[in-house]
Amino acid sequence: MTRDRAELQRWYREAMGRRVQELTALRNRLEAGNRAACDEARKIGMSLRGSGATFGFPRITELATPVEIARDEDVLRRVEGLISELTSFTTGGGDGSPTEIDPPRQGRGAWLARAAGIPDVGGARDLDPEDARAWEAVAKEAGFAPSELARRVASYFGLEVADLSSRTRAALRLVPEARLVPLRVIPLAEDPRTITVATADPTALATERELERLTGRKPRFVVAHPDAIDAVIGELYERVDQGRAQQPGSSSVVVGASSDREPGHILVVDDEPGERLLVRTILEQHGYEVIEAEDGEAALEAVRRRGPIGLVVADLNMPRMDGLELLWELRDGLVSELIPVIVVTGERDEILESQLLEEGADDYIRKPVDPRLFVARVESTARRVDARLTRRAVTPGNA
Repeated sequence: MTRDRAELQRWYREAMGRRVQELTALRNRLEAGNRAACDEARKIGMSLRGSGATFGFPRITELATPVEIARDEDVLRRVEGLISELTSFTTGGGDGSPTEIDPPRQGRGAWLARAAGIPDVGGARDLDPEDARAWEAVAKEAGFAPSELARRVASYFGLEVADLSSRTRAALRLVPEARLVPLRVIPLAEDPRTITVATADPTALATERELERLTGRKPRFVVAHPDAIDAVIGELYERVDQGRAQQPGSSSVVVGASSDREPGHILVVDDEPGERLLVRTILEQHGYEVIEAEDGEAALEAVRRRGPIGLVVADLNMPRMDGLELLWELRDGLVSELIPVIVVTGERDEILESQLLEEGADDYIRKPVDPRLFVARVESTARRVDARLTRRAVTPGNA
């Protein structure tokens, strides 16, 4: 690192330390819902967004932007998140790169103690708020059960306590497993504009931004204890490798970059040649082998004559046989009933989308197709079906 760059790093860390002090000084007023304090916090966010871009710290720009645009009811939790991120930046070592913020360590869980109504927990507050030990330490110091802490955290940020039993398949499908597990969140419900997500850390700005990018919806956080989050993740995503170890001879025809099985072709079904070319190009750029069909009837013929078919990506509106009819035919066939199906639709009809999932679609994606989100959905569907088939293979009586 050059001398000028090192000097910039040192100066900017000091400047961010002052910003942490300014944001911390706003806490009490933000907790009271003071609108002037909300405006001050947004101005600081705007300043940080500009300085991050100017001085070569894009990560700070990314994390300050949610504070700048926050509604009054979201300002407190986003400020808490920004404080913890900037604290990490000012105290972390790392490689000194001015484009990176070190993984947050210091101060991330400080708001747990404030939510519990206690001044300090002897260092436990600096643990990761997604770590159950931090929650247990704070609850013990405050003298109540960890479940009560979840209620108080929700109240502190003006959120609701999560009902993890209310999760829907449609919401779960929006976040690929590859991102869901490291983010440690549980999608519960969705509509065309928002996705309701259970989290133990509602201040995690990077998680909020990532969820919005993945789903195209505004995340709406609800609060759950980290142990409850981990229990649901364990229930939803059993490790496929454990099933393989029990039945090393089991096989399937599911595609996916993480699968060690022979992948099948992806069958792209659309009556528009341009749309088929777009989807084919996206998939082939990520290493998949693709075959095409111009409608549902041609797709069924391809399934019967060619093999293996690892995944079907079908447009909804097609002549002769549309995507829904194709889905019915595939689910009624002995050979094709286990082939995963993703339906591509330009519709914005929630009832129709629910019907697609109820009729057996593994996922759906809306047009225009976003390449990164589309590939993430393909890989997530492949892993999910792979896990389901592996569990089926190791169940007594299926050997």
